[in-house]
Amino acid sequence: MPSDTPITVVVADDHPVFLDGVLGALDRRPDVEVVASAGNGAEALELVREHRPAVALLDLRLPLMTGVEVLHAIRRDDLPTRVLILSGELASATVYEAVQAGVDGYLTKDADRRMICEAIVTVAGGGTVLAPEAQAALTREVRGRVNDDVPVLSPREREVLRMIAEGLSGPEIAAELQIGTATVKTHTQNVYDKLGVSERAAAVASAMRRNMLE
Repeated sequence: MPSDTPITVVVADDHPVFLDGVLGALDRRPDVEVVASAGNGAEALELVREHRPAVALLDLRLPLMTGVEVLHAIRRDDLPTRVLILSGELASATVYEAVQAGVDGYLTKDADRRMICEAIVTVAGGGTVLAPEAQAALTREVRGRVNDDVPVLSPREREVLRMIAEGLSGPEIAAELQIGTATVKTHTQNVYDKLGVSERAAAVASAMRRNMLE
């Protein structure tokens, strides 16, 4: 990328004050151009499809679609956009899920604005950025999965499984998690596949045998 060509970025965060702070910091960088911003994941994905930016800077827990769900869609659609997650969540399974999905960077929300800007530049150039805390969480998760015969479910899949066990319907789960019913179906099928079952009752029984609902 020529040095005089700004790095195009789409930014998404559902906290307006934090979003404004990030946008203000990026606006002061002559090598970065924010082409659009969003307050939820579905809008972020549409903006990425429209603008095809070099980098999407996404909060993890966006309404409608999470940052990782947006990442999956970007990869599925073979879009050129690289993805940098900016999140206050550092659960080891969450970081592992993002890395497994192909995230290009994972920063914590206490990263200063300079670090965020430099991470965007690194990611746009083909590099990978993981905050030290994210690296530690990833290491813990990888070590914990060695010789573990319990199927690996993503945080969202675990939420869906728990709600299935509670008897919620697909539309009720979608409303509770603020995601689409099609997304719920995808997560449900993923749970079935990982548990080796084909319907709800079997999924709940299998999860209970493995102490996955405690």
